[in-house]
Amino acid sequence: MSLITEVTVHLDDNVPDYMEGIIRCSSVSIEYEDGSEKADDSMIDNAEYLSEVELVKDIAKRLEIPTGIVNIEY
Repeated sequence: MSLITEVTVHLDDNVPDYMEGIIRCSSVSIEYEDGSEKADDSMIDNAEYLSEVELVKDIAKRLEIPTGIVNIEY
Protein backbone atom coordinates (compact mmCIF):
# COMPACT_ATOMS: atom_id res chain seq x y z
CA MET A 1 0.00 0.00 0.00
CA SER A 2 1.32 3.44 -0.92
CA LEU A 3 1.77 6.18 1.62
CA ILE A 4 -0.94 8.81 1.97
CA THR A 5 0.25 12.17 0.64
CA GLU A 6 -2.92 14.25 0.91
CA VAL A 7 -6.42 14.03 2.35
CA THR A 8 -9.23 16.34 1.23
CA VAL A 9 -12.28 16.70 3.44
CA HIS A 10 -15.44 18.13 1.91
CA LEU A 11 -17.77 19.70 4.45
CA ASP A 12 -21.46 18.90 4.69
CA ASP A 13 -23.37 22.00 3.63
CA ASN A 14 -26.72 20.42 4.49
CA VAL A 15 -26.60 21.05 8.24
CA PRO A 16 -29.96 22.10 9.74
CA ASP A 17 -30.31 25.64 11.12
CA TYR A 18 -30.63 24.37 14.68
CA MET A 19 -27.13 22.87 14.33
CA GLU A 20 -25.47 26.14 13.36
CA GLY A 21 -21.78 26.05 14.26
CA ILE A 22 -21.54 22.27 13.89
CA ILE A 23 -19.20 20.90 11.21
CA ARG A 24 -19.63 17.50 9.55
CA CYS A 25 -17.86 15.70 6.70
CA SER A 26 -19.73 14.95 3.50
CA SER A 27 -16.83 13.17 1.80
CA VAL A 28 -13.16 12.36 2.29
CA SER A 29 -10.73 11.76 -0.58
CA ILE A 30 -7.33 10.20 0.01
CA GLU A 31 -4.44 10.62 -2.42
CA TYR A 32 -1.49 8.23 -2.35
CA GLU A 33 2.15 8.70 -3.36
CA ASP A 34 1.63 6.58 -6.47
CA GLY A 35 -0.96 9.12 -7.70
CA SER A 36 -4.00 6.98 -7.01
CA GLU A 37 -6.97 8.42 -5.19
CA LYS A 38 -9.92 6.90 -3.36
CA ALA A 39 -12.93 8.01 -1.37
CA ASP A 40 -12.98 6.83 2.23
CA ASP A 41 -16.58 6.32 3.29
CA SER A 42 -15.52 5.09 6.73
CA MET A 43 -14.88 8.72 7.71
CA ILE A 44 -18.52 9.64 7.00
CA ASP A 45 -20.22 8.69 10.23
CA ASN A 46 -22.18 11.83 11.18
CA ALA A 47 -19.46 12.81 13.66
CA GLU A 48 -19.93 16.44 14.69
CA TYR A 49 -17.12 18.91 15.27
CA LEU A 50 -17.09 22.36 16.83
CA SER A 51 -14.10 23.57 14.83
CA GLU A 52 -12.12 22.76 11.70
CA VAL A 53 -9.05 22.12 13.85
CA GLU A 54 -10.96 19.45 15.79
CA LEU A 55 -12.10 17.82 12.53
CA VAL A 56 -8.56 17.81 11.05
CA LYS A 57 -7.08 16.32 14.23
CA ASP A 58 -9.70 13.55 14.29
CA ILE A 59 -9.28 12.62 10.61
CA ALA A 60 -5.48 12.62 10.98
CA LYS A 61 -5.65 10.45 14.09
CA ARG A 62 -8.04 7.97 12.48
CA LEU A 63 -5.85 7.66 9.37
CA GLU A 64 -2.60 7.81 11.39
CA ILE A 65 -1.18 10.68 9.32
CA PRO A 66 0.18 14.17 10.10
CA THR A 67 -2.42 16.94 10.37
CA GLY A 68 -0.51 19.01 7.80
CA ILE A 69 -1.66 16.85 4.89
CA VAL A 70 -5.38 17.13 5.74
CA ASN A 71 -7.12 19.88 3.75
CA ILE A 72 -10.67 21.16 4.06
CA GLU A 73 -12.55 22.07 0.92
CA TYR A 74 -15.69 24.18 1.09
